[in-house]
Amino acid sequence: MNKKNILLNIVGSLLCFTMFYVGMMYAEQAPLLILVGIVGLSGFSYLVSRIVMKVANQK
Repeated sequence: MNKKNILLNIVGSLLCFTMFYVGMMYAEQAPLLILVGIVGLSGFSYLVSRIVMKVANQK
């Protein structure tokens, strides 16, 4: 079950990074995408920290 959680965190972090990427690439066309990029970066940071903490606690 722990590996399933790590896999879900990895998929979520990739999705958040994609949100960040899209938000920053197209922010000039739609200012709302700046917020999407900020949320994506925050989510990415949160999920990566969760992955690191889980892997560190396993050792």
